[in-house]
Amino acid sequence: MSGTPYPSFVDAPWAGAYVRLANHCSTCVTCTTVDEEGVNLQLPCAKADQLYEKYRQAQHA
Repeated sequence: MSGTPYPSFVDAPWAGAYVRLANHCSTCVTCTTVDEEGVNLQLPCAKADQLYEKYRQAQHA
């Protein structure tokens, strides 16, 4: 073993974009809408789409 730690997820350049996306999707009324059986309806959400695009771009930067 080399003794050097693995890079932290927090240090990843896309981590901030991922956290913003995750925070939105876990609290947004549209993103969390479920049917009577508890299955997420995956309704379209413009804000989630925008945050996902920023996350995707950050991954490829």
